[in-house]
Amino acid sequence: MAKLRELFGKRLEELLKINKMKQCELASKLDIDPQSISRMIAGKHFPKEENLEKMIQILNVQPETLFKFSQMSTDKELIEDINRLIINAPSQKIRLAHRMICALFDE
Repeated sequence: MAKLRELFGKRLEELLKINKMKQCELASKLDIDPQSISRMIAGKHFPKEENLEKMIQILNVQPETLFKFSQMSTDKELIEDINRLIINAPSQKIRLAHRMICALFDE
């Protein structure tokens, strides 16, 4: 079984991609060395508690989302996650998501 640090690193990398954010950008927002983020993603380093709290805000996720290591497998889970993202999004992103969904379903 993979270590918690390794699982966290993979999840952090995934969340950065979802947020279209670079490691150096997150490091800057956390006011830490960019190498620290690189070490976190590599599973060699775990963030301090205060940085975890900041990451939650910066990545706009619920605390448990940082530690959600398994892939969502059911349609219900996916719909719940989409709803969570939309509810927490600013109006501009909601409108963009609507346009994208309509385009996806040719409506």
